[in-house]
Amino acid sequence: MKLKHNKKRNTAFLFEILTKELTKAIVSSDLKLKKVVVGIIKESFGSSKILKRELDIYKSILESQDASAQQAEKIYNEACRQYRQLDCEEIFEQQTNLINKINRALSPQAFDNFVPSYTLMATAHQLFNAKLDPKSLVLLEEKVVSYMSRKVLEKNIPMRKMPSDKLAMRAYLKKFNKTFKDDLLVEQKSLLSKYINSFSDNGLGLKVFLNEEIPRIRKVVEEKAASEEKLNPILETIDGFKGQWITTDLLKKILRLQELAGELSGNGS
Repeated sequence: MKLKHNKKRNTAFLFEILTKELTKAIVSSDLKLKKVVVGIIKESFGSSKILKRELDIYKSILESQDASAQQAEKIYNEACRQYRQLDCEEIFEQQTNLINKINRALSPQAFDNFVPSYTLMATAHQLFNAKLDPKSLVLLEEKVVSYMSRKVLEKNIPMRKMPSDKLAMRAYLKKFNKTFKDDLLVEQKSLLSKYINSFSDNGLGLKVFLNEEIPRIRKVVEEKAASEEKLNPILETIDGFKGQWITTDLLKKILRLQELAGELSGNGS
């Protein structure tokens, strides 16, 4: 059963895209934009605001990745209990106000920001708001509880069965660079640089870069897809990146797509 999800009615998503816009403003030293975004966040997510209360409930799930299975289930049940006490009509009204502020003060394109945890946000939103049949409800609950306790589960897996993402990517980069040497595109070098630095800045620079780079690649492919239908599946692949965690496999795909975009735009090596 495929459930519909309106991301603009997901308070956790709305807060995340504001965070993205704030990050871009800081990185680009755009003080005017920074002031606007900070103002919106304060107005909509102040300590007394209902959207802040709702966001905290979302965070209790989204930020709990190291709980035991028993703890995760208790946190989830308490989150659902507290969510049921919120005024849904007031939430809807405040979300509408926030959506309008984003459209007017920022841009409708802000809603297209790449949000790595989008899938989990959508799942939590469906659990809190949708009227699900018993099977769908149980499957979604299991998915959320499994996520909340995943770090504890990983600790119980022997280390030899858990290759480090960092080590795996380094090995891939070494092989990639050996193969292509000086033939890397500027965009590919930027991606690799952002990835390497992601271990020192908690992935901030990499996330900002991908938020701009993925739409750029899609635009290049989309322009050529109008005359070459074989490119349409690639567009579907790119669209599928939304909501995915930033993993080594995802980065490898983006490196290949950067090469394809370079060839399509005539900038390939």
